[in-house]
Amino acid sequence: MHITHCPQCDTAFKVSPQQLELAKGWVRCGRCSHVFEAALHFETPPDIPAPPLPSADAPSLFRAAMAPAVAAHEVKPSSVNTVPAENTDAALPLGWLIGACMLVLALLMQFVVAQRNWLAAEEPALRPLLSALCACEVTWPREPEAVLIESSSFTESPQGGYTVQLRLKNTQHHPVAMPALELSLTDLQDQVLVRRVFTAEELSGKDHVQSLRDVRSTLNFDLDEKVSQRVTGFRAFVFYP
Repeated sequence: MHITHCPQCDTAFKVSPQQLELAKGWVRCGRCSHVFEAALHFETPPDIPAPPLPSADAPSLFRAAMAPAVAAHEVKPSSVNTVPAENTDAALPLGWLIGACMLVLALLMQFVVAQRNWLAAEEPALRPLLSALCACEVTWPREPEAVLIESSSFTESPQGGYTVQLRLKNTQHHPVAMPALELSLTDLQDQVLVRRVFTAEELSGKDHVQSLRDVRSTLNFDLDEKVSQRVTGFRAFVFYP
């Protein structure tokens, strides 16, 4: 048994005379894969007859018959990646790519379903497609901060009863659903005497407000005489039930 040193990375390996004879004196470093003549880099002069001199075709014979020397003074059989293993490694990125595409499509589908009302308001032509895609109803988006009360008034009618007049405006660049209205009548201490909710249908005959447009609404109602004597003010705000 001899110890030789790789001239490239200086790693020491044990090689037997039988291995040297089989590979015509050539070995491969198991650490850096460098091919070299073992006899030229023995650690100590051989105490047995020197192996045969390498022939011109020694490297090809070496690749076919000589196992590469490995680190830790151990010689293991040569092993190379087979074609199936290479195909598996090549197919692995394709599998990841397909999985990533499926995940992106699933997230995109969730976004479309969640934002279907907003998308239909921005692009009305998409409404039938969105309705068929999610198999659900596509309505106008509900955006409370988009609808503002531009003006309001509360008056007592000469013919009896009370009248509330409102002007609601949609500040968005797409239609939004018509909100409901909560009207509260207050006394001198700003305490609520009576409160009533008017639905979107009572405020307007439409179920939505066009983009950057306003809607005028007039509400007529009666009050109990005891309550009407104490009414001095009112509060109104819009919301979505």
